[in-house]
Amino acid sequence: MTRFRAFATAGMAVALLASTAGSAVAADGTADQKDPLDAAISAYQRVYPRISLDAATRAASQQDARKSLYEAIGTDKSFGGAYFDPPTGILHIAATDEATAERAVELGKQQGVEVEPQLVKRSYEELMGIANSLRSGETALGKATRGNVGISVQSNQVIAAVPASQVETLAKSAPDDVQVVADPGVKTEEDACTSRAFCDTTIHAGNMLWRGFAGNNVCSVGFTARDASNQRYVYTAGHCSGGNGVTWGTGCQTIGPMQSSVNFSFLDASIIRVTNGWFTGDRGGEAYNEFFSGRTVNVNGVAPTMSYIWAGDTVCLAANFTQPNGANFCGVVGSVMDFSVRGMTRVDGFDACPGDSGGGWYWLTPSGRRIAYGMHSRSDTGCHGDQGGSHSWFSALPLVKAFFTPGLNVEVRP
Repeated sequence: MTRFRAFATAGMAVALLASTAGSAVAADGTADQKDPLDAAISAYQRVYPRISLDAATRAASQQDARKSLYEAIGTDKSFGGAYFDPPTGILHIAATDEATAERAVELGKQQGVEVEPQLVKRSYEELMGIANSLRSGETALGKATRGNVGISVQSNQVIAAVPASQVETLAKSAPDDVQVVADPGVKTEEDACTSRAFCDTTIHAGNMLWRGFAGNNVCSVGFTARDASNQRYVYTAGHCSGGNGVTWGTGCQTIGPMQSSVNFSFLDASIIRVTNGWFTGDRGGEAYNEFFSGRTVNVNGVAPTMSYIWAGDTVCLAANFTQPNGANFCGVVGSVMDFSVRGMTRVDGFDACPGDSGGGWYWLTPSGRRIAYGMHSRSDTGCHGDQGGSHSWFSALPLVKAFFTPGLNVEVRP
């Protein structure tokens, strides 16, 4: 009979944030250069300074195997989410019934992955529904969060951050599946408004974007996408937008007009309509990378759901506004929906810079595949840790697609 461990108290979510924030060091981070395994190992060592080399190597080499379990059970109604603990090498998988939990353990054995199952009351889908209801702001609790709503797979709860003076009052009326905590007041900045230049042979994730006129570089390309009529678009951050209809471009080429943008709660995204014939017929599915032939690598896939993105995943950013010929730096997902910063996905171990906004975050697999996760939004105050920062946040693509651009599909090269 499989042994099931109950979840710790809901306070674990707050403790986890504190521990990962404290262990991440302020520096540039590792980079996606030639060897994806080395990049992942370095990212784990940066975020977990006490991790052994063997543990970091095992964590990096088993990423594909861990994610294969999502393919097997991630769409089950009973799936409660998952998170990975790199120092111990344990993949924690939550489920609302014993059959799914036991199957996860068996699948883990087949892949050589140590799985610890956890029986929970609520599925990941149910948690998302509760979180989305709070963000609507129709209740006193929802209004008080101002969008700072997250999900803790560890405690199987939704985390609502409110002003400290309101915690006691609002906690009394909060549902059992919602933990009310004091807003930690994390200081961030929207990473826009410096200078950088990229090639304009095609539109890569990570290319610099200018607004209004060539040279007025303010943000970075996220990913390219198309709708059902084959119209092409470019994703970037919502806070970059200077208004619909404003012309955007990259290098010496125009791209087209800003069509729509949103910057609220977990959404910080906008879309530029591609009208320049120089780009309209391109295949897409590329990210800028200084260290590969043609300075380009393929975007191989897209995270299909939020439950596909796990704490413990190594991720890299296709954007480097302050270093035109620099690396795509990497970190580790610390929270899939961080209650302290609008429910966005937090990356530990890397502090992005002004101008990186809109850039594409992707999971770098051990085999070198790159899976689009989201568009960069903000980071700790400063640049590359020069003011002690070591975190970044992005808008996850599954949420952007569900709530902002349901008709768009990111271009990939499988």
